[in-house]
Amino acid sequence: MSNYFQLKKQPKATGISPIIKEPGNADSLLRKSTHTVAVVMNRPGSGAAITEYGHDPNTDMFQLSLSTVGVNSRSEGLRTQPLTWLSWRWLLWRMGPRLTRATARCRDMPAGYSAKEPLLTPHGLYAAAFDTHSKIHLSAMAPTWSQFSGEYDGLTTNGVAFMRPTGVFESGVSPGEWREVTVMGNVRKLRAQRSSRTPGDPVPEETNILTDGCLIDLCGVTLMWRTAMGLEHGPSDTIMRERRQALNEKAPQCPVNFLTLHFRSQSAASTEESLREPWAYLKCGHIYSHHDWKAGSEENYTHRTCPMCLVPSPYIRLELGQERGFFIDNGELTHSFMPCGHVTTEKTTQYWKKVKIPHMATEWVPRCPFCSFPLDPTTPMVKLIFS
Repeated sequence: MSNYFQLKKQPKATGISPIIKEPGNADSLLRKSTHTVAVVMNRPGSGAAITEYGHDPNTDMFQLSLSTVGVNSRSEGLRTQPLTWLSWRWLLWRMGPRLTRATARCRDMPAGYSAKEPLLTPHGLYAAAFDTHSKIHLSAMAPTWSQFSGEYDGLTTNGVAFMRPTGVFESGVSPGEWREVTVMGNVRKLRAQRSSRTPGDPVPEETNILTDGCLIDLCGVTLMWRTAMGLEHGPSDTIMRERRQALNEKAPQCPVNFLTLHFRSQSAASTEESLREPWAYLKCGHIYSHHDWKAGSEENYTHRTCPMCLVPSPYIRLELGQERGFFIDNGELTHSFMPCGHVTTEKTTQYWKKVKIPHMATEWVPRCPFCSFPLDPTTPMVKLIFS
C-alpha cells in the first residue's frame, strides 16, 4: 500500500533560524518555548555547544521521522516505513518491513516562499528533529566537531543520507552520489559505516537544497522528493489509466489456456477474473495466464520452464506499478522489474536498476520502487512479450 502526504505553505510560518550561538550556555535549555540544538563535544572537558533558534517568518519547517513518538506535534510528524519519496506538493512512501535500528530523523525547511513562483521554492534538508520540548541533543556517541567559523556541527548517530540525481526526468536522468547532511545543513561524504563516529570528508561545493528526484534515507525508510513541476511533467492519473487500457486493448492471449488477459487496477475480485490475470516468465518475458504446465510438485511456481521458448525462469504474476511519482517518463508499459513483476516503462526500469538504496550498515542494493523488493543482481528487468 502506498501513501502520500502533501507539503504546502502553512497559514502561519513555522520555520526557525539561529539567533544565539553561545557554547555552554544552558539557560535556553530550560525555556520550553525556545528551539535549541545542544552538541556534546567529543573532546574531554569541552562541554556542550548550544545554538538557540528564533522564529523565522519566511520559512516553514516539516519534521519527518519513523514515528511520531517524541516529535513536536506542532510540526508535521509523519509515520513512515521503508522506501518512501517526498515533494513540494507530495510526500509519497512505499510501506515495507520496519528496521528496528532506524531511528534517524530529519527536518525539511523550505527556504522562503515566492507568491509568483510557488513551485520553485528551494527546500533545505537537515539532520535530527526537535523533540516535544523543542530540543535537539547530540550525545557524545554522535560525531561532532567545531568549524573554522567557530560554529559547531554534528551528525546523528545513524545519519541522514541523501542522493541528488543528475539530469532531468523525462529528458534523461542518472543517479548521483550519496551524501550525508549534518544538523546544520552542511554536506559530507558518507561514513565508512552508518554508525561510525568518524565523519566523512566535507563537500563544501554541494548544498542541502533538495531538487526533483532526490532520495533521502533515514536508516530504515527511504524517501523520494518530487517537485510539483516534476510531477506535472510526469504521467498523470489519466495517462496511467490510458496506459493500462492500451495494454488491455492489445487483447493479449494466453497460448496455454487460450484466455484473453486483462490488467486490472486492483487485485482480482473473483476466480474468473483471477484466471485472466497476466503472469510472466521473467527470464524471457513471455506472458501467460496462470497455468500448471510442467508445474511438477512445486507449490509456489517460482521456478518453471516457459512453454514457448523452454527457458527455465521464475513464474510471477504481473502487477502494474501504481505510484506515478516513481515513473521516469510517460512511455508505454513494456518492461517489468525482476523478480517482483511490477510493470512500468523502459526508462523507469533502466533508472531504478542503477539506484542503490542503503540497506543495513554497509550494504547498498537496487530495489523496485513500487514494493522495495531487491532486484535480481544479474537480470533486474525484462522486456515483456505479448502473444
